[in-house]
Amino acid sequence: MSAEPDLDDVRRRYREVNGDHPMSEVDDAYVRTRFAPATAEQLDLMAAGLVPLPSYLLSDGTPMVPRDHLDPVDWAGGTDRLHDWFVGYWPADRQAEAEDEWAAYLSGRYVCLQHVSPLTIRDKTRWTAQLDAALERLAADPRDHVGRGMVGEAVSRLEDLLLPQTSYDALRFGGPSSWQRLQQVREDHLTPPLPELPIRTERLVLRRATPADADDMHAYYGREDVTEHLLHDAFSRPEIDDMLRRRLAGPRSHTACNLVVELEGRVVGDLVVFLKGEGHDMAEIGWVIHPDVGGRGIATEAATAMLDLAFGHYGVHRVFADLDTRNPRSAALARRLGMRLELDSRADFWSKGEWTDSQRWAILAEEWAARNTR
Repeated sequence: MSAEPDLDDVRRRYREVNGDHPMSEVDDAYVRTRFAPATAEQLDLMAAGLVPLPSYLLSDGTPMVPRDHLDPVDWAGGTDRLHDWFVGYWPADRQAEAEDEWAAYLSGRYVCLQHVSPLTIRDKTRWTAQLDAALERLAADPRDHVGRGMVGEAVSRLEDLLLPQTSYDALRFGGPSSWQRLQQVREDHLTPPLPELPIRTERLVLRRATPADADDMHAYYGREDVTEHLLHDAFSRPEIDDMLRRRLAGPRSHTACNLVVELEGRVVGDLVVFLKGEGHDMAEIGWVIHPDVGGRGIATEAATAMLDLAFGHYGVHRVFADLDTRNPRSAALARRLGMRLELDSRADFWSKGEWTDSQRWAILAEEWAARNTR
């Protein structure tokens, strides 16, 4: 059997499935990067209906297939066993679904997957269903903590499975690609809005740092007794300048909020909240306060404002702080904030050339709310 008649037949069947849409130069370049031209052997097998049709036809008519296009044939033990091997990944009571997926597999339309196999097809179906269920929950309550966890997990798993795809895919599938939808979900639900700044409390202003704060920040970050239990040594004045340049470079982060604490016109510390978890539904808090203002409730007032930000603006369900056990002042602050000691670990964290002990303190959203309504 010659390759040319098979090529014509494959092109015809491909267009029957996908329609006849234009491939742009950008689409062609994308496909050439991620896919390979079909061989004569592959075209013969496609024409016989034994393996999937091409994933794409380039603008010049070249059929393109995944580089691992025939791997499932080897895994199954031959083309005559491919069907039974494929549908065997579905339980007996879901064989109708398995046959539908087999037909979709043979059509070559699973171009959204990085690697096409029964397991990746099933995983896509599973995580897409979870994503749909999560979005339904979040439509009813945008701060549904279960929904946020579900959407974060589904997006993470689907991003591991999917390819970006092309504008051509939007034409043949009649709407946004799986990847485009995923990125829209990430923007809508996993890109928290930036908080309104500054934050003002009774005595303090919490705001973004500026280069003019370098001297004030060096006054505490340059002290060994302040950095003793941090992850870095005391900073020199040039290192403070460099830290501020890096902190201020580029756009503001949506998943980290680092603010300095201004008291009576002077910066006396800084705090940070990092969003964590599958759906950015948890946060880690950290703080550094100048010892010269100790004993005045400054640290408690500043950390309270940051917890209000985490639970209020970001809507997390849990905030935690990881501390060096040798830092009793930070542990005392965590206790004043109503945080609970959850872990008291021995020699579990490598820091500055030695294994150190650590603690984890945490508080839940409902605990914070109850504390503030007493």
